[in-house]
Amino acid sequence: MNPEPKRMNDLFAEAKPALLELPSESLVQPRVSRERALQLTAVLRQEFAPLVPSLSEELGPARARRRKADFEALEPRALVFYAADLAVDVPWTSTQKERRAALARKVREHDELLSAWAVPLFRKNDEASAIVADILRGKGIRDDAEDTVRLVALFRKHWTAAKGQTPIKQSTLDEAEADATELLGLLDAGATSAKGSPRDLRQRAYTHWRSAYLEIYHLGRYLTRHDPAAIERFPAVAAERTAAPAERDAAQPERPAAQPERPAAQPERPAAQPERPAAQPERPAAQPERNATTPAAPPEKPARAASAPAETPIDDSIDPA
Repeated sequence: MNPEPKRMNDLFAEAKPALLELPSESLVQPRVSRERALQLTAVLRQEFAPLVPSLSEELGPARARRRKADFEALEPRALVFYAADLAVDVPWTSTQKERRAALARKVREHDELLSAWAVPLFRKNDEASAIVADILRGKGIRDDAEDTVRLVALFRKHWTAAKGQTPIKQSTLDEAEADATELLGLLDAGATSAKGSPRDLRQRAYTHWRSAYLEIYHLGRYLTRHDPAAIERFPAVAAERTAAPAERDAAQPERPAAQPERPAAQPERPAAQPERPAAQPERPAAQPERNATTPAAPPEKPARAASAPAETPIDDSIDPA
């Protein structure tokens, strides 16, 4: 999807005064590539367009006008972000771009490997699981690098529990951290927080687009809340790692398998043999002990999660930051 350069650059020039007025504390670091922003915008506009005529009835005149304005601003703001993102790319040399592309691929692989094993490994640790869940939300080159650094730190913090449970070794963590750190350094080379700089304008353009997108995204899901397909129809901005639920399901197959044994297998025996009521209760009492040890076995069989990285869709687009 290649936007028309003249229109895109004209919109960017027109939007600069409004972008510079955004409060600095409201700015959000870009989490998707410019190409992904255009794709998301096209899908959201297509799905929401049929709902526009009913906004006044659902929201009232004043709120309906504001949401219509957000809807109409979606595409122009996506194009402004596209142009602002391209502007950051301009100073890069061909050597820097080649190195960035190579590191981006390697860091994506590190991120996917560590994420796939972190899900089953830390599923019984509430604090670590919360960190993993937060890590799985983002997508993009910078996000991959930052996630890899966080995952390395998480594995090292819990290395006593992680050692020997997965194919991940200390050398794996060292290499992942080195590649991710180099990529972040390359992405931040020449970075400046000066207001109006290319990187500052890109962050402002992304924040501006994202605010309109979220308004329409949430409203679209609300208006179609009775539609089972609403989640697919109105995609979130960054929660696009569709392999995460599959990884969690694959990592815990023992739970649904173990549950039916407790209530289903035992209650029928006392009913079938009323002449021995006193002897039967002892069997259910012994059974939970066997079941209690069952969940301890799967962590020793990490092969179940090995296929998880293959399920994670890889975004080949190159996000400059």
